[in-house]
Amino acid sequence: MNSPALSVLIAAHNCSETLADTLESVVASLGAAIDRAEIVVVNDASTDATQSIIERYAARLPQLRSSHTDYRNVGKVRNHAVGLARGDYVLMVDGDDMLLPDALAHRLTTLRQTSPDILLSKIIEVRHASPTVQWQPAEPEELTTHDAVERFLIHRDYQAHFIGQFFSRELIQQHAFPDFICYEDSWLFPQLLMQSKKTLFTSAGFYLYRKHEQSLSSAIDADKIACLIAATAHMDEVLPPRYEHLITCHWLDIANRYHADLRGTSQGDKVRARIAQVGLGRFLLNGKIRTSYKRKMLTVRKRGL
Repeated sequence: MNSPALSVLIAAHNCSETLADTLESVVASLGAAIDRAEIVVVNDASTDATQSIIERYAARLPQLRSSHTDYRNVGKVRNHAVGLARGDYVLMVDGDDMLLPDALAHRLTTLRQTSPDILLSKIIEVRHASPTVQWQPAEPEELTTHDAVERFLIHRDYQAHFIGQFFSRELIQQHAFPDFICYEDSWLFPQLLMQSKKTLFTSAGFYLYRKHEQSLSSAIDADKIACLIAATAHMDEVLPPRYEHLITCHWLDIANRYHADLRGTSQGDKVRARIAQVGLGRFLLNGKIRTSYKRKMLTVRKRGL
C-alpha cells in the first residue's frame, strides 16, 4: 500500500470484550475512505483473547497491521505505535472506545484541504456500551498558539487527550512520550501545542470515550500521582511564564484532590512549594482565573498539605 493519509493507532490491553466493536467502528467511520488509511493495533501484554480478535480482523482487513509488546507502560506503547505509523496524520484510539460512522472520512477531507499540524475536537464521554450519538460535522476554526494553550489550560473544549485528536506524523515523531504508566498525554500535549504552526479546532466530536472504573486515571495510587505531578511540572517547563497562573490551577487540583496522600511526602513538598511561589494578590485579581480556583488557592494556603 502506498503511504496512507492516516494511521489509526489502537492500543489494546485485555480488551477482548470491546476490541471488535472498536475495530468495527473504525471501519464504519472511515467508510469509503478506508483505502486511504492504515489501522495499526498494538497488543500490549494481553492475557485474554485480544490477540485472536486482532488476527481475525487482520485476515479480513488488508489495511490492518499489528504488533505485540510487553511494556505494561502506556507511554512506551504510544511511542512504539507512533514508530510504526506510515500515515501523514496519526489518530490514537484505545481498544475499548468507539468512533462515529463516516466521521473519519469527513476528517480526512478536512485534513487534505487545510493541512494543519494538529486538528482537535471535543471528546464525547459515554458511560454505556451503545450510545445514541449522531455525527454532526462542523467546519474547524484556526487557533493561535496562545488561544490553543489557554483553552487547554482552562479545559475549554479539549483536555490533554491524544485519543480522538489528529497530529501530523512529522510533528509527533519529533517528540516522544515519557515512560509513564499514566498522564503521558498531559506531559506531551502542551509541548506539541507550542510546536504546532497550525492548530485547528472543531466542536464536532466523533470519538466516544468510555469512562469506567478500570480507566488508568480512575484508580489513583502514589505512582500515578507522581506521574501527574511530573506532567504538571513539565507544563511549567515548556509553556511561557504568562501562563503561570493557569498552570497553578492544575497544581491546585492536585493539592485539593490528593492532599491526604501527599501530606508529609517529598511530592507534597514539591506541590506546596510550587503553589507558594505564586503571588496571592495577583492570582486573586487575575480575571482569567475562575472563582472556584481562587477559593481553592485560599483553602490550600490556609490548610496546607
